[in-house]
Amino acid sequence: MEITNENKDEIKEQINADINDILEKHELPYRMDGISVMKTSKGTSFLGNVRVHDPNKVKAVRAEIEDYLDKFGKVVINSRDVVPCCELPYTYITFHIHFTEK
Repeated sequence: MEITNENKDEIKEQINADINDILEKHELPYRMDGISVMKTSKGTSFLGNVRVHDPNKVKAVRAEIEDYLDKFGKVVINSRDVVPCCELPYTYITFHIHFTEK
């Protein structure tokens, strides 16, 4: 799939809006601000992350995000628990979508 600057921005906006809808559906206060894009000779990658402060919702939110992102192609999703000194603990879910250039 060829990624142009125009559809790169469309993809970023769509993913950002849809993931924020997932977070809102699960009544989570944190929203994703944006997605980073990396372009290399081998393709284009979209990278993003979300915080889930409710441990009872992590599994459902991660599964829903994973199901949603699978339609874009090769996706890697990771999560880790974070216990900061000055705020509530949360699970940090990161994703990396890679589009290979032809």
